[in-house]
Amino acid sequence: MTSIFSILSVAGFCSLALMAAEDTANYSLWPRRPAELEQARGLLREQKLQQATELLQPFVAEKGIAGREARQITGAVNVRRYLSTEHPGISKYKVQRGDNLARIAHKTSCPADVIMLLNGLVEPSALKAGQVLVTVPMNLRMEIRPLQRELTVWDNRVLVAAYNLQSIERVSEKQNSTTAIKSRDGYINGVILPRHSIQHLAGDRGLVLENGWQLVSGEQQGGTVLRMDSRDLNELTLLMNIGGRVDIVCDEENFSPASSPQ
Repeated sequence: MTSIFSILSVAGFCSLALMAAEDTANYSLWPRRPAELEQARGLLREQKLQQATELLQPFVAEKGIAGREARQITGAVNVRRYLSTEHPGISKYKVQRGDNLARIAHKTSCPADVIMLLNGLVEPSALKAGQVLVTVPMNLRMEIRPLQRELTVWDNRVLVAAYNLQSIERVSEKQNSTTAIKSRDGYINGVILPRHSIQHLAGDRGLVLENGWQLVSGEQQGGTVLRMDSRDLNELTLLMNIGGRVDIVCDEENFSPASSPQ
C-alpha cells in the first residue's frame, strides 16, 4: 500500500528536482540546444529553484525537445510548491462544530488528501472544533497530448507539473476537445475503495474523466486507458480536483491555452 505521505515527503520533492537536474539526453542530432536548459540545471544543483524556473519560462510552451525538457524541469520545481504551504493560494480554515474532512474539503475546494498532507493529519476523525487547518484551492487545468504522450498541469499560464504517459490504449480522437475530472479513485491491488475510507486515502490513485477516459497505473481495463507511473499518478491526483478542466490536444496548431477556471 502506498501512502501519500511517504510519496510526497520533502525528501521526495528534493529527489524529484535532483532527478531533473541530473538527467541527461542525447542532443548530438540537435546542435542548437538552448544554453538556458543547462544553466537551469546548474541553478537546481545550487538549490536556486526560483531562478531556474524564471530562466525556463520562455521555453515551457515550445514544441520539441527544448520545450519538453523545460517543462520537466519547471514541473519538478513547481509541483513541490503547489503541494506544500508555499502554495500561492494558501489560506487557513477554522474547524467548526460538526465538521468532518469531507465537508471541509467541499467548503475550501481543497481535496481531503491534500488537507491531510498539508497539515500532517494521520487520523481524519481526530479533528476538533477550533482547530486551524491550512488549505489550498485546487483549481488547476490539465492538458493531455496523446500523440506526444505528455500530460501537463497549469495554473492559468503557470506550468505546475509535467508527466510522461507510459502507454495509451484505444484513443481515437484526432481533434481538440475539452472534458473534466469526474472522479478521483483509490485502489489497492486493482480494487476500487470506498471514497471516504482511510484505505482510499492510502491506496494507489486513479482519475476518471467525464468523457470516459481513465488515467491509471495498474491493470484496469475497458474504454480509453492512459497509463502512468504510479508515483506520478498519485501526485497528479493531488493536484487535480473533481470538476477540474481537461484539454485534450490533438491538433497543436489550432489549440489556444485556456485560463484555469476559477
